Amino acid sequence: MSKKRLFFGLLPDKEVHEQLVELSRSFPIVKGVRPVPNNNLHITLQFLGDLEANERKCLEKKMVQTFVQAFSLRLDLYGYFKLSQTLWLGCSSYPRELTRLVNHLKSIAENCGVNTDEGIYKPHVTLFKKVPKAEFPDIPFTITWRATEFHLLESVSDENTTRYNKLATYSFLKEE
Repeated sequence: MSKKRLFFGLLPDKEVHEQLVELSRSFPIVKGVRPVPNNNLHITLQFLGDLEANERKCLEKKMVQTFVQAFSLRLDLYGYFKLSQTLWLGCSSYPRELTRLVNHLKSIAENCGVNTDEGIYKPHVTLFKKVPKAEFPDIPFTITWRATEFHLLESVSDENTTRYNKLATYSFLKEE
């Protein structure tokens, strides 16, 4: 059986997607650095890695037990991961519903025998990779991202590109 590289993530709606694309265009161009392809803009909730079909089935079976309220995120700050040379947009604070969801997904993954990242979760949208140093434009912004569903996504790499295929969609509970 072939393994699939999987993760749980949030995908932006059309309005948020357009705002993210516009904001990435506002960055000063660094020679040799290209923005993340528009179709790949997302927030990773839980990276799962290369999984066998039986691990995926286990995850999907346990996902029926996911009951999380819809929530909103405010993307309002720039950030930079020096080690991976990644420039991103993130949240100065985020709702506890997101923390609950991430912890729940991590627990499900571990119950299915999937190793998870031990790092501190930091919700963000990657805008650029392989950026030698962080330079942020002096453009204030706030993007409100309304999360009403999340997805199980497969990362497929070809010669020069990576694309994300949506394998499953899970809706959140409506806000009370």
